[in-house]
Amino acid sequence: MLLFLDSNIICSNYYMAGPSFEVAKRVGTIVLGQIVVDEVCNKYKENLEDQVTKVKNVIQDLNKLLPESQVIWTEIDVVDKCAKYKDFLEMFIIESGMTVAEDYPDMKHEIIVQRALQRKKPFKTDGSTGYRDYLVWLTCLEVARSNSNEEIHFITSNTRDFADPNDREKLHPDLLADLAGWKIPETRFFYWNSLKSFIDKYAKQKFDIIKAREALVAEIETNETGFLAPVQEFVSSKVIGSSLVGFDVFVPGDNEILKELESDVEPQIEDVSEVDNDSLLLGITIDTVGVVTSTLNSSDIKEIHEYDLDVEVVGREDDICTLETTLGIQVQLRAVYSKNNKVITSIEIDDIDDYNCPYCPY
Repeated sequence: MLLFLDSNIICSNYYMAGPSFEVAKRVGTIVLGQIVVDEVCNKYKENLEDQVTKVKNVIQDLNKLLPESQVIWTEIDVVDKCAKYKDFLEMFIIESGMTVAEDYPDMKHEIIVQRALQRKKPFKTDGSTGYRDYLVWLTCLEVARSNSNEEIHFITSNTRDFADPNDREKLHPDLLADLAGWKIPETRFFYWNSLKSFIDKYAKQKFDIIKAREALVAEIETNETGFLAPVQEFVSSKVIGSSLVGFDVFVPGDNEILKELESDVEPQIEDVSEVDNDSLLLGITIDTVGVVTSTLNSSDIKEIHEYDLDVEVVGREDDICTLETTLGIQVQLRAVYSKNNKVITSIEIDDIDDYNCPYCPY
């Protein structure tokens, strides 16, 4: 679920703190367009300068009433505060998982001007204002089109330019026509005229489901005999010693074998889905450090120094060297878990990869 926020939502709570934003961040991924980031940063600067001026004036008026012990104003570095706020937004975007803000839409000026001349929303009836609102809308449409498997929740308090004039809880017909034109189904595109409306009418139910899932996951992850022991036994007997040929694990040489893994790393349940009334399908991840053995021709042994990896030659036989590479390993398992018996009934390897490989394109 992607939550595309208009700038007015963020400007009502610049640091996105408090219960409403906490719930929003738990139920979905907040997406910010670059146009929104730029608008918010500009508004933050304007508001900060305005408040600083007001405080200075109040202090001056207050000091006029105080014959002694006058209040001293401590100057605020507005430029520094604005730079730190921009850093906050950039870090927020990274931590949200979106990495960077969504870029400005690539739309020809002729098309935008034509839209304004036709007086279509979000342009106002005079056609002279609405340019930035339209860029926000286009960015949201691009997000919806490029994430075709996700629900998109567009949240803005600008009902004058985005809402149906007869029902403020619905999108304007011009914008609904855009969804159809972009082939974005209304079944996965939702419009909300406030963050409160989104929380009260949609997110609360999702949040309750998430909390119930988290409680279930916590219960399973702490089940020593029914979960932890079977997973550890499977890793010891089936994962360790397995061939890594065909998996995304990069080490020098061939015949890669997973020799060992750190034994004190707890498995984490990343995904839970119901199979039937009793069975759950679990997606289990183990992030750890492992040792992988491989073989390499002696004539190529000098090449291992070119790799930024922890590689050691541990044996030689004829013209073949045996190598051991220590690196980060992510083991992904798939297991069926019985809710009634509280035990894993079957388990298998889903994937093994080197999640911190410096040569992999991810």
